[in-house]
Amino acid sequence: MDKLLTSLLACADAFYPPPLGGSIPPTTLISELNGFREALEEGITLHLSPFDVLKMKGLMTALRSSVLTTALTGTPTTTSFEASSLEVRAEMMKGMAMSAVGKRREAFNALKRFLLGTAMSYVDPATSINPLWATLGYTGPPKEEKPVTESFKFSKYTQKDIKGKTFDYVIIGSGSGGSTVAKTLAEGIPGIKILIIEKGNFLPDDLSKISQVEAEGMSTYYEKGSLLTTDDGSIMILAGAGLGGGSTINWGCCLDTPKYVRKEWKEEFGIDWVDGEEFDECLREVKEEMGVHGDNVKHNSMNTKLIAGCTKNNFAWKVAPQNIKDTSRDSAGWTCFGPKQGNKQGGGITWLRDYCRTGNGTLFNGHAVKVTSNSVTLAPASSLHDKSTHFTISVRSKIIVACGSLHTPLLLQRSGCKNNNIGSNLRLHPVSAIMASCEEEMHGYKGAPMTTVCTEFEKGLEGDNYGPKLECPSVHTGVMAAALPWNGAQSFKSILQCASKMVAVIVLQRDKGSGKVTGTGEGGYEPNISYSVDKRDKENILNGLEKAFDILSVNPGVKQVWACHPKQVPYEVDKADGRVDSSKAAAFKASLRSNGCGVNDLGLFCAHQMGSCRMARNSSLGAVDVDGEVWEMDNVHVIDASLFPTASGANPMMTTMALSRGLAKRLVEVHNGTKKGEEIKRRRKERRGKEGKGFKSDLAIYIAAAVVGFAATLLHKRGMLL
Repeated sequence: MDKLLTSLLACADAFYPPPLGGSIPPTTLISELNGFREALEEGITLHLSPFDVLKMKGLMTALRSSVLTTALTGTPTTTSFEASSLEVRAEMMKGMAMSAVGKRREAFNALKRFLLGTAMSYVDPATSINPLWATLGYTGPPKEEKPVTESFKFSKYTQKDIKGKTFDYVIIGSGSGGSTVAKTLAEGIPGIKILIIEKGNFLPDDLSKISQVEAEGMSTYYEKGSLLTTDDGSIMILAGAGLGGGSTINWGCCLDTPKYVRKEWKEEFGIDWVDGEEFDECLREVKEEMGVHGDNVKHNSMNTKLIAGCTKNNFAWKVAPQNIKDTSRDSAGWTCFGPKQGNKQGGGITWLRDYCRTGNGTLFNGHAVKVTSNSVTLAPASSLHDKSTHFTISVRSKIIVACGSLHTPLLLQRSGCKNNNIGSNLRLHPVSAIMASCEEEMHGYKGAPMTTVCTEFEKGLEGDNYGPKLECPSVHTGVMAAALPWNGAQSFKSILQCASKMVAVIVLQRDKGSGKVTGTGEGGYEPNISYSVDKRDKENILNGLEKAFDILSVNPGVKQVWACHPKQVPYEVDKADGRVDSSKAAAFKASLRSNGCGVNDLGLFCAHQMGSCRMARNSSLGAVDVDGEVWEMDNVHVIDASLFPTASGANPMMTTMALSRGLAKRLVEVHNGTKKGEEIKRRRKERRGKEGKGFKSDLAIYIAAAVVGFAATLLHKRGMLL
C-alpha cells in the first residue's frame, strides 16, 4: 500500500502544484497536506474492489518505468514519472488528457477523479477542515441549525433475531421503492410481519450526528463512495447506497412523471394503469407523504441565473416542486450528504418512520445473497463473502426486490433467473454541464440546489420527447474538482479557485439508448455497467449545452463560460454594449460541436439509474409483469426504478414512489381478499397462463432445433451431409 500511495501522491502533485494559495506556505505540495494520504488510503480500502486496486497498482507500476511512462503518457522520457519534475509530470498528465488514445484518457480520468475529488473534499482530522477550502472560497457545512424534523430511533433486528424465522413479507432495499412499499403494506394489512433488508449504512438515531462533510457523506451514503463509473470510465455514477437510497441524498427536485412517458408505457408496454386516475391518485399520496410543495420556493444564486437566462432567451421554465421544507436555509445545499436537520423529506424520514411506527415491521442491516419463491438467503453487512455466515429466512407471502437498478438485476441473476431483459435496457439520464465564473460571489452550494427546470428542449431534436431538461446541480468542491475539465495544472487551478463565483447548468438527457448491468467480482455482487451514449442522445446533449451557454452568457456579471471538455477554449465575455458577441459565441458553439461527445472526452455523470428489469405485458418485452412479479419466479416482485420501461425524462424519485405505491396497494388488495384483489389474481392467472404456454412452445421449438442440430452434426461426421 505504501508504494501505491507514494505513486498516487506524485500524480496528485502534478494535477495541482504549488503554490496552493491562501495561508498555505508557497512551496507546500498537496501530497504534504495533513490527512490527505490517509484519506486516499481510506478511499482505496473502503470503496475500491480488488480488481480496481489491481488496475491502479498496474498503472502506478507502469509510471515507475521510463519506457512504460512514455507509452502511457505519450511524452518521451528517460526517467520514471515520479523522478520527473513537477512541470514535466504535469505535461505528461496533459498528454494523457488530450490523447487520441481512449485508454490513456480513461486512465487519466480515473486518477483525476479519485485524487482531486478526495483532495478537495476530505477534512484534516486535527482541525475538521479541509486546508484547501479557504483558497476556494468554500465554507464547509453550516453551523448547527434548529432541526426541521426530530430524530427517530428505527426498529432494527440482529442476525440472532431473524435467523430461521418466517416473515409475511420481506423487502430487499429501503430506497424510493422499498420504503414506499414498506409503509403501504404495514398500514394496509393489520398484524403482518415485515422485514426490510438494507445493505447500506443506516441513518443515526440522532440526525444531528451527521457531519454533512462532502467526503464523509459520499463515503457513507453513496455507492462505492461515489467512485463508481461505467466500465470504460466515461460516466461518473452517483447512486444512493444507504437507508432511504437515492431519496436520502438527492437534490430535492420532485417532478411528476411526464404525460408523454405515461402514454408511452401504456401503449408500448401494456401498463394500462399508469396512464389514468389510479396513477394520479398514487402521485397525490406520494406528494402528501413527502411534503412536496411548489409555494414560497426560495431560489439560490445559481437558480436565479438560470431563471434570468431562460427569461431573456424566451425559454420555457418552471419552478421544480420540492420535498425540502425550508428552501431558504443555506444548509439545504448540504442535504445531498445526509439529512442532518431533517429538512429534506426523503424516504428514510417519511415512509420508513411511518412503517416502523406501525409495529408491523423492522429492519436488518445485511445483504440478500439469493431468493426463491418462499425464502431469502442473507449475509450480515460486514461478512458478505464469508459463506459460513450466510443464513436463510422463510417468507409466507411475497418477496419484494427493491435493490435499485444496479443491484436488483444482480440479485435475480444470482437467484437463477435467465430472462434477457434482466440487466438490460439500463437508462442513465447522462448529464454534462456548462459552467461560468461571475464577478459576484455565488456560493452555489448554499440553498436548495434544484428549484428550477428549463423544459424548452425536452421534446428533443426529432420531436419524440427524447430531449434534455436543463437544471442547476448541487456544486461542492469534491464533485466540482472531479468533473471540471483539466487541460493543464495552472489553468485548472485558476478555474477551481473561482469555485465560490461559479454557476453551473446541467443538461440532463432523457436517453433513447440504453446499457447493461451485470455482476462482477467475487460472487457477482458488484455492478459492472456497460453503457455507450447513443448517437441521437449525443446530438441532444450537444444541443442542450449550446442552449445552456445561451442561458449563462446573457447573464449580467458572467465573465467566462466553459464546457466539461479539456479541449474546449473558454468563452471570454465582453459585453461593453450589453450584448453577447455573436461571432465569439458562434465560435464557442462550433468548438462544442467539433469536440463532440467522445468516450472520456466530454465530462459526463449520472445521478439516475432506471429500467434494468423493465415491466411489460409479456416476458419478451420485460423482466416482470405489469404487477411487478418476476416472470420466472412466483411471489417475487420487483418494485423500484428498475421497473421503468424507458427513461422517465424527469428526476425519477416521484415516478418510482408512485409506481411503488400503486403496486403495493395491489398487493394489499390481494392479501386482504377484496373484490379488486380477486380480479387482480384472475388477471394474473390468465397472464401467466399465456406465458406458460408460450414458454412450453418455445421450449418445444428449442428441443426440436437441438435434436435437428445434433442429427446434422452426426451425419456430417459420418460423411453423409456436406
